Amino acid sequence: MNRTLTFHTFFFIFCLVIMRMSGLISKMAIARYITPYEYGLITLITISLPSMFQYITNFCLHDILSHSKEGRSYFGFAVFYSFITSLIVALFLFMLHEPFFRFLNLPLDIWKILFIAFFIAMFPLGILADTTGLLRGLKKYTLTSAIVSLPSVIKLLLVIFAIYLFHITDFITILFIFASSSLIALVIIIIRYHNIFFSFLNSFNLPSKQIFFFGTSVFIVSLFGGLNQIISKVVISHDLGITLQGYFDVSLTLISLLSFSFAAMSFISIPEATGTEKKEEILFKRGGLGDVVRGLFALLIFCVILLYFYAPLFIKLLFGNEYIKAADYIMILAIGSIFSFVQKFVAYINISLHKAKEYRNMIITTLICLSFSPILTHIFIEFMGFMGAYISSTLLLIIYTLSTMLSSKDFTPLFALSHRIDKLILSSAVIFFLLHIFHILSISFTYGISLSFLIFVFLLFLFGYIDKNLIFGIFERAEVHDK
Repeated sequence: MNRTLTFHTFFFIFCLVIMRMSGLISKMAIARYITPYEYGLITLITISLPSMFQYITNFCLHDILSHSKEGRSYFGFAVFYSFITSLIVALFLFMLHEPFFRFLNLPLDIWKILFIAFFIAMFPLGILADTTGLLRGLKKYTLTSAIVSLPSVIKLLLVIFAIYLFHITDFITILFIFASSSLIALVIIIIRYHNIFFSFLNSFNLPSKQIFFFGTSVFIVSLFGGLNQIISKVVISHDLGITLQGYFDVSLTLISLLSFSFAAMSFISIPEATGTEKKEEILFKRGGLGDVVRGLFALLIFCVILLYFYAPLFIKLLFGNEYIKAADYIMILAIGSIFSFVQKFVAYINISLHKAKEYRNMIITTLICLSFSPILTHIFIEFMGFMGAYISSTLLLIIYTLSTMLSSKDFTPLFALSHRIDKLILSSAVIFFLLHIFHILSISFTYGISLSFLIFVFLLFLFGYIDKNLIFGIFERAEVHDK
């Protein structure tokens, strides 16, 4: 049965929750059996560094493949590119492992073990991104959402088997558990969906100039937030050591709870926008992209309010008292997430609906801001210590968002997002006051969160910020069939 955009969005959020919670529980489980130094080492080798090099091994191919009209034609080329560049990156780091490890304060006495774990973690990421990009461009949203969450679920299952069934808690085993989950997921996907995978693998076409510029533009804009965080972690590791990098990773892990809303927005924006010629059809149509994105933005604001009151409690509950330092400046990152949502939505719609010359300045702005990221992070750490990494990350997001607004020639996406924004502000103020009262009275945080969320949703409907038909749309059939 064909479903509405609302259904696909909620299903993606559900899968994203599964993914985030699986990753969170996995990290929480190992954090109780290893030292903060070992935790920082594992997350850097199997998560942060592979994610950073994925920007090379996949480049803009995921975004090209997500184009609902032309993307599928380039799947064969994308897989070939990801395969070759992964081998090149591995060879490069193998040959220059000593200066690379010294720069990041990584132990050279076990460099071979760390390198193997890094390669296992990095190699499948590019091809996985190619596959999800293809399915996303085909508007197979449900299947794409399920595949996105698969590596994290596999990782959690492996952790459970190792720690709780076989009582294996040594550093090396946990390192390779975290490294191998994506590779296992890729093998499962190829076996299970070999018809889709191999049928499009024959489409070995070089991207045209127009589609390449489109993909590159989306890639450059979308990588800013994540790459800025990874750069911050690398600079922290170099300037302050692995342990504080681990604390920063814990902060980012908790902040990832906010990513449900703008990850879902990013997931649906490109395929929907590239599938139409009239922006009004998707931005202002009832139940369309505009309505869905406003609902996601409201969810983001609610989660930011929760972190204001409960961040230290979440850290203690999930990671233990040893990591409480990660909660000290977490609201700085939360504020940056709000700006990131606005910036991404405006940028994605402009790139999808307009010609290259109309958003060229936006791309230049992105590159300039990224080039200043390591410099600014290092300067802020020098003057402010650990807190400087948080401030520099958020400050760059604010500057980047304002720069995007100034370089944008079409403010229609911003108008669509800010429609009835006063209703959202009023609803948020009521919830903030309510949670403040709960906090003073020391009411159970589970009760406080549940009740405040129900009241928040009720107020959004009552004040008219969200149309009630957005909820009903979850259970409706789509009028237009997915491709």
